[in-house]
Amino acid sequence: MPEPWVLRAPRLNANDDSVTLTRWLAADRSAVSAGERLAEIETEKATTELAAETGGFLRHAVPAGTAVPIGAPLAYIGAAPETIANVSHGPASPVASPTTPAPMATAKARALAAAHRLDLAAIVASGATIKERDVAHHLSEHRAEAPGPRLVLVGDASPRQRRIARDLRAAWQGGIFTTLAYRLDLRGPERMIAAELAHGRAASLLGILLWGLGRTLPAFSQLVSVLAREKIYRYRDVDIAFAARSQTGDLHAPVVRHVDRLSIDEIGRECARLAKGAMRGKLDAGDVGGASFTVSVIATPRVESFVALPPPAQTAILALGATRHDTAGGETIARPFATATVTYDHALCDGVYVADFCAALDRTLNPEQA
Repeated sequence: MPEPWVLRAPRLNANDDSVTLTRWLAADRSAVSAGERLAEIETEKATTELAAETGGFLRHAVPAGTAVPIGAPLAYIGAAPETIANVSHGPASPVASPTTPAPMATAKARALAAAHRLDLAAIVASGATIKERDVAHHLSEHRAEAPGPRLVLVGDASPRQRRIARDLRAAWQGGIFTTLAYRLDLRGPERMIAAELAHGRAASLLGILLWGLGRTLPAFSQLVSVLAREKIYRYRDVDIAFAARSQTGDLHAPVVRHVDRLSIDEIGRECARLAKGAMRGKLDAGDVGGASFTVSVIATPRVESFVALPPPAQTAILALGATRHDTAGGETIARPFATATVTYDHALCDGVYVADFCAALDRTLNPEQA
């Protein structure tokens, strides 16, 4: 008799060690068909549903609410009830955290760390052994983090907040970042949006901006490259992430794939789908991660400009403020514009290169002014 098919916990994000099985969509010991949705799982970044690859009889391996290590079984599907009769249904093995040996430290270093309730594992040693001066250096750098009489403890940072802080610090420390501001003409995008609406298609400034980037970025390969271990790597595809918030205020970065191959209408529909998923906190694994460039738009009135931070494994990010209007060159009609800031790794490109990129994006979005 053939072996049961095993549904295993997938890796949705590169940094995941486990997933949480939030609920079962098919009952234990029930008959299921290929393609049927079986379970819903959740990570810090996304929620997705898992489907059966084959039909048969389902046996749950873990109960709902369990944190399951990546690769561990979630369920089994057998051709007949007897093939899954002996599968145990109980709590999954706890997600183990790797054990690390206690760091070597001098007696004075241990005493100073104990006095300030510091974990020696958090202290960077200047040599093979943590010394008293290493602890003192750590205290001086983290003085603002120490509790004081004017501070009230709110609580622990969430795993998501810790992950974001870790990723952004790692990205910032890995590059030499600076920012260039550019006045982006929005007359062309407004005409494009009007043309799409006239044909019964929805369009937004975000979608038009992604369309323009898809046609501009291929000529500026340094902005879709990364520097790692003294080597330069370039992304094969123009996959662009955009910032989107959920109803609870969590920030997500869903990705529109192959932007350079899509029409304005296709990009608009994909942006709407992804924004809806982000709003509900239900993005699939394929909707996040692996972007070569990121866009953040804050259309709040009076937000003239802001600086966004590139995520890990990206060299640049474009931030667009609110639309404003002015008159220039004797015109009587106010022209729409917005301030775009591009934060980029100076190790890979300089200000002139980024200014040329912004000018090229402007021409793409405003062909009648080119």
